Amino acid sequence: MIAAILWLQPAIESGPAAFGQPAPEAPVREPGKETAKDGAKGEPADPALVAAKAGVELCLRDMEQAALKGDKAAWLACVDQRDSEFTHEQTYFANDLTKKKPEAITLSVEGLELGAGGEGRGGAQGKVTFVWNMPGKRERRVGFDARFVEHDGRWLYAGEVWQMHEAAGVQVLCDPGLEELADRTVKAFERVRKKVEAGFELSESPLATRTQKIKLYGSMRHLQQSICLSYSDGLEGWNEPNESVKLLANKSSTVETLSALLAHEYGHVATFAMGPHANEMPWWIEEGVAELSREGAVGGDDASETVETWAQQGRLAEWKDLADFDNCPPRLQPFVYVQGHHMLGYISEQFGRHKRNQWLTLMAQGKTLDEATREAFGRGFEQLDKEWRESLPRAVGQPPLPEEKPPAPKLPQPEPRPMTPEPPVAVPGLDHPMPK
Repeated sequence: MIAAILWLQPAIESGPAAFGQPAPEAPVREPGKETAKDGAKGEPADPALVAAKAGVELCLRDMEQAALKGDKAAWLACVDQRDSEFTHEQTYFANDLTKKKPEAITLSVEGLELGAGGEGRGGAQGKVTFVWNMPGKRERRVGFDARFVEHDGRWLYAGEVWQMHEAAGVQVLCDPGLEELADRTVKAFERVRKKVEAGFELSESPLATRTQKIKLYGSMRHLQQSICLSYSDGLEGWNEPNESVKLLANKSSTVETLSALLAHEYGHVATFAMGPHANEMPWWIEEGVAELSREGAVGGDDASETVETWAQQGRLAEWKDLADFDNCPPRLQPFVYVQGHHMLGYISEQFGRHKRNQWLTLMAQGKTLDEATREAFGRGFEQLDKEWRESLPRAVGQPPLPEEKPPAPKLPQPEPRPMTPEPPVAVPGLDHPMPK
């Protein structure tokens, strides 16, 4: 077929001249006389649309150059920053560019149409396509409907065009065609929200009255691209401080499966609400408490069986190897979630929910892991880790722990005045059930 097409090409290119007829003169396009996309044939385009197209193209070229140079400021200069959550998302995106620049990138727009930009600004939308590759990696491509707005004579990128679904305290934004899933997402969030907030003891905090924004992405590629160009790991959800919760959409997802996913991601939101340094905690703590949040809100696996098996096999990871999101080896990433989940459950069982949340808050306010552990639990983290590991089965072939010597007998002491114990309070949340 290719040969046939190539064979026909000379005749097609010669046109009427190939049959002895004079070739017509090529039409000359005058500036401002481009044909309108949806207008009658030959009808001049709307000058405002022509100007918008030129402005958007310039914006895309500037974005390409900023990405290639790893220039955070230049990228953000191309972004409409009126939406604070979108601004934080794009700031994370731009920060990643400073560390991981693409080898090549092309941005294009098709079907641009004028629309409202909000706050008296001009607006336009069309299908934007990102094509890029990271050094040594294959080419990647994703397209979606995007918005642009005009501000002070310059056109700026304003993110995706979303379908919006709202309910009390939640706003779900989704790709077209996912409206039914958006309705189920609202129900799922309403199901887990109060449980997660209670588990973090944030029921009376500003978090409990805030409208939570959730974005549903129709493809893994789109979700990955929304995070940063270098992101290529598989994922179901994403959240960073001051950003929307992001979920990978699956039309078959039930309220139950969405509840589990949202309980994990909203656990991140709650963690970040504890203080400005929450995202500096070791990664295994962030994911461990998010998994505990999921367990507390909807039930399910508490990680005990898996971690006990790893302990018997001598496969438990060192915490320092699970601490850094950017440098954790892929083979250890499951340990971040599962081993972290088990440790957070152990802490809850040993010290209670309030002490666990105090520990998290201390780190969120800037304390190191060891400082927070000493202040909240009265011991250093090395000792806490030792106690946790000793609570697990011994590895096969490993000698048993030495038996402790019986304490020396104590001389009789006068009994202190008895204290009236406070009755236990059963509060739903993230705590593991206490052992019977």
